This record gives sequence, C-alpha cells and structure tokens, in this order.
Amino acid sequence: MSTHCYIGATRPDNPHLVHARFVLFDGHPAVVVPTLATIWAGHAHHDTIALITAILAHDWEYLDPDTIATTLSPFAGQRPVPGVGMTLASEVDPPEPVTVFPLCHAGHLDAEWIYLIGPDTDTIAVHTSDGTRLATYPLVNCLHPAGTDRAERPCRSRAAAGALR
Repeated sequence: MSTHCYIGATRPDNPHLVHARFVLFDGHPAVVVPTLATIWAGHAHHDTIALITAILAHDWEYLDPDTIATTLSPFAGQRPVPGVGMTLASEVDPPEPVTVFPLCHAGHLDAEWIYLIGPDTDTIAVHTSDGTRLATYPLVNCLHPAGTDRAERPCRSRAAAGALR
C-alpha cells in the first residue's frame, strides 16, 4: 500500500503558497524525513536550496538516496536520479509542472502528508493532509549513523510532545 505525499517549499515573498512535487510511495514521516536528510547530506552536500531544486525537478515514484544511474524501474520511461530517487513521469509524456497550492487548501490534494523544506533553517516541517503542522525537524538531526537503517532512527524534533517518531 502506498502513502502519497507532497514535498516542497514556500517562497519568502508568499509563505502560504506551497510549490511542491508529488511522491507516490513511502510518504510516511518515519521514511520521508530521514530520507530527505540523507539526500540533503549526500546529493545536495548540505545545501538546502540544492535539495529543494532536486525535489522540485520531478514528480517521484519514490525517493531513495541509494538510487544509482543503473537502477531499473518496472515501468517504461521512468528514470533514476542518482542520490535522489525514481521519477514518476515517463520520458514519453511531457513533465508535469510543479504543483502550487495555498497550504490552507491542502485538504483538496490526494496526499496524506505534506513536507515543507525550510531553506533558511535547514528544516523539514511535517504537515497533515489538511495542512496542519505537526512537527519541524532539523535536517542534521535526522541523519542516520553509518550502518543503521534510516527508518529505525527517530529524528529529534523542534515540536512539542506528540511529535512523530
């Protein structure tokens, strides 16, 4: 079963308008937050703007920092982006534009979670499907030590009690 999500960012001139990309699989915070932190550290070299640029380049079948150029997809036309994941759009169809929506209208999307990457704070804000913010995680706190599974190590959140782990 898949958990759909959107991952994106807002712009300083309009912080309530989200620019995001759809991710089809593994959209639960226990997977997405440490995965984004690993992509940020590896592919983006701790550059949050580069992370946002990489995520907003495509809609995604899934994100996986272990993706390499020779990773195969069972679907024709999808392509791997090394260090990021597998694209959703095929090479046959034109790419979808970035999805833009007011955060207060997030309930109209087909997604269970929304993640907003903070370029000035190097954080990920986790929102529910209706746009409610649950927690904010510093990317650096979500990096996994070598030899451990990303999904096994909880991130330390800036949120109050009840944060996702």
